Amino acid sequence: MKKSVLLILALLATVLLPAGAVGAQDAARVHLIHGIPDTDVDVAAGGAVVIPDFAFGDTQDLSSFAGTTLEGVEVLLAGTDTVAIDVGDLAIPTSGNITAIAHLDADGTPTVSIFSNDTSTIAAGSGRLVVRHTAAAPEVDILANGAAAFTNVANGAEGSADLAAGTISAEVVPTGATEPVVIGPADLPVAEGSSLIVYAVGSLDGDSLTVLTEVIDGLGAVPNVVNTGNSPVESSGFPAILVISLIAAAVVFTGATRTVSSIRS
Repeated sequence: MKKSVLLILALLATVLLPAGAVGAQDAARVHLIHGIPDTDVDVAAGGAVVIPDFAFGDTQDLSSFAGTTLEGVEVLLAGTDTVAIDVGDLAIPTSGNITAIAHLDADGTPTVSIFSNDTSTIAAGSGRLVVRHTAAAPEVDILANGAAAFTNVANGAEGSADLAAGTISAEVVPTGATEPVVIGPADLPVAEGSSLIVYAVGSLDGDSLTVLTEVIDGLGAVPNVVNTGNSPVESSGFPAILVISLIAAAVVFTGATRTVSSIRS
């Protein structure tokens, strides 16, 4: 495991929402995802295993620990004493809407990427599609309904666009090509007022490429007037809610883990 993983994890203490984002929460929403196929781990804190058999696609929510520091975090290969990652003390941020995902880098080495989720208001009739490249694969293009929506996306990077709500047929292909299709086609439901975040995970060489998803709801613009005859409807608005995707930061949680496939909070 590269030492840079620990530096990336340390950024959890400072990652905040982009300036001007709408709907930010007073406390942090931090979601952690296990995005490395075929690699079960045990997560230990203070020398004791607190999460056994943490599997690919599982998640943990660190939101309730915002502003605290988790001490002595280690990630062990499941059922062994072998330390895969010695995280040390891990500070959880006090604010922001954040997803951390453990995944493979472009060369297939386990790493962790931290993403600050955009919770700005989405125009009426639209939804947000965010695609994050977290797979052991070279740069890719993401096609939406056959056309390139995001191009030359590198491992650890993302593309984002607000689109008309509806179902999009998505494919992942090598940059500058239309084939081979390495992921997809997959139907992605872009819902009005929601942000659908899609993670490409796994390994191209290992033939394990797949996707994990999360959804952030409640980002829709509230219309000034709702035409319902003589009974206008008032809306109190929607709070921005983080859903969610490892290894390293999932410590002291004994609550149930959930498979990250279109899950909602």
